[in-house]
Amino acid sequence: MAQAIKGAIATHMRRLYQGGPRLFCSFSRNNLPSEVTTKYAQSTDFLLNNLKNANSTKNVLDMVSQHNDIMNNKHVIQALRSLFTLQKNGNSEMSTNEILAHQDFRKLCRKLRSQAASIELGDIIEALKVVSYVGVPADSTIFQVLLQLIRHNVNHLNLQQIIFLEFLLTQTKSSPLVEALKIALPMVFEIHLPVKMDYDNAAHLADCLYFASRNALNVESIEKLVNALMGHREFDAKTAKSVVWSICDMEPDEMFRPLMNRAIDSLIVHLDELSFNEMETTLTKLISRFGQKCTYFYNETFYDSCANYVIDKDLGFKQSIYILRKFGRINYHHKFMLDYMSKKVYENPEFITKGDPLDIYSIAVSTALSEYRPVHWDTLKDLIIRSENVANSAKKEIIWIKFAAALCLLDIYKLDVLTKCLNENFLNALFNKKRFKSDFENYATIWQCIKLFKPELNCLLSTKFDPQVLVKHFRHNLDFPLEGALHKALGGDKYVKTDLYSKMGVEVDHVVVFRKGGYPVAMNYSEDLEFVEDIDVPSDNQLVAILGLRHFGYTLNKKMRSSTNMAIRALEANGCQVVPVCLEVWEGLPDFEKIPYLMQAIKERTDSDLNVTESVI
Repeated sequence: MAQAIKGAIATHMRRLYQGGPRLFCSFSRNNLPSEVTTKYAQSTDFLLNNLKNANSTKNVLDMVSQHNDIMNNKHVIQALRSLFTLQKNGNSEMSTNEILAHQDFRKLCRKLRSQAASIELGDIIEALKVVSYVGVPADSTIFQVLLQLIRHNVNHLNLQQIIFLEFLLTQTKSSPLVEALKIALPMVFEIHLPVKMDYDNAAHLADCLYFASRNALNVESIEKLVNALMGHREFDAKTAKSVVWSICDMEPDEMFRPLMNRAIDSLIVHLDELSFNEMETTLTKLISRFGQKCTYFYNETFYDSCANYVIDKDLGFKQSIYILRKFGRINYHHKFMLDYMSKKVYENPEFITKGDPLDIYSIAVSTALSEYRPVHWDTLKDLIIRSENVANSAKKEIIWIKFAAALCLLDIYKLDVLTKCLNENFLNALFNKKRFKSDFENYATIWQCIKLFKPELNCLLSTKFDPQVLVKHFRHNLDFPLEGALHKALGGDKYVKTDLYSKMGVEVDHVVVFRKGGYPVAMNYSEDLEFVEDIDVPSDNQLVAILGLRHFGYTLNKKMRSSTNMAIRALEANGCQVVPVCLEVWEGLPDFEKIPYLMQAIKERTDSDLNVTESVI
């Protein structure tokens, strides 16, 4: 008997493979004796295998059509899985719309609905993924049945399933059931996190942090994830990128600083494994979140590595412009990227002559950040000067007042851009509606450049918007850390005037007048004194303006900004000796070194010996 069963199965197998899929499709266990059926059930599931190995969408749907009556839940799930794989890998001869409209796919959905109650939770989620991918409406019966099954089993979901479902539901049309699950999933996630989190799997932990970045989890849960990730010394490229992106998408908190540093360090090591788009997106996320209260988003080595990524791979002009544009947003200077960009323009001048005004804007803003000028600067400058119709651009990314200021700092006075920015209607909107401090600073820079170096363009300047009128309304809320030290060193507050302006639009921290011999002179002016220019200085005395330069006086990587240098030159043109003091450096000194440091800075700029009070000698 056993031999007879084996023979029957062997015969059937030969027919199966000789006849191809259609012969198999007509096969039914009911055609075999019961003992053969039993043996068949214990052997290979040929339908399951054929569904797994299907090489076309039509083949899968044919099998669904011809075997619909005998398909069990495993067959149904495998059919869906195969359809998804073929479609996702681009191996399908049918579009998702064609699949959705196909009668055999509808049969498959009805079969799925009838067997849904006996399908395992993981397979239910996979089924939901496929029907969603194909485009089955969220309000359809099968979609709602799957969602209901997930809702009933929500407490049995593991963390990875919750993460995937949450993502899937964000792509799904809203309904009461969808919204209920969106509320439930984070709650279940937090309950399961302490016991189901895989501490040894950094990729899993990064996925959990990604979920946390998309949902309002409690601080304790986020701290658990941060601490678990800190248990790993380094991350691969994908994990490091995920961690950085997740932190960028959450509210700033100092608890993220060590993890961000570790993730960025890992990303620097593996940066070549990222595509340009991944690298650029990472840089964009960090730059968009950086601020003086969120300094852990800044990593100079990573910024430099992104620039080197473009240079080392020789990705070209456009890619260099993308990076420079991002650097320009946060005042980050990178000389090698400027050189690389300039070389590309030198090799192909059409990048400027036939280029995008937004690119010219990015070049100007990036180059004007510091006093450094890239290689081939004369050629690049000439091309920018000769570029036409720049001011006609409608690109929203161009900040016109910033553009005009940058051009002036580069000794480029493009009449079309200047006329656009110095128009009274433009300035009225700028200063009476928007009122950004940075806009005033750029405007003051334009004014200073024209007054000092291009007086023939004075006709463009409107007295209605004179900087001396505006400067008081666009001041920083400053403290004056140098004031006490100056009082102590020079003999009291009568020798130091604090918190003044220049009529050229410059804020001046302190002013001191020295007579011959380096002795400070008492300034008996009223409290109403506003402008440095209104101080009467005898011909044999020297007026010294002391500027406490804050972070905005420098590029992010500590190069003095061209606009700061221009402000100093504007003050010096009015007869002041200017002493710039970097407050970050000064405040980092021990107390006993601060006054000597300050006095030495004044001495070097005034080229005279100073007489200070005995108490500080």
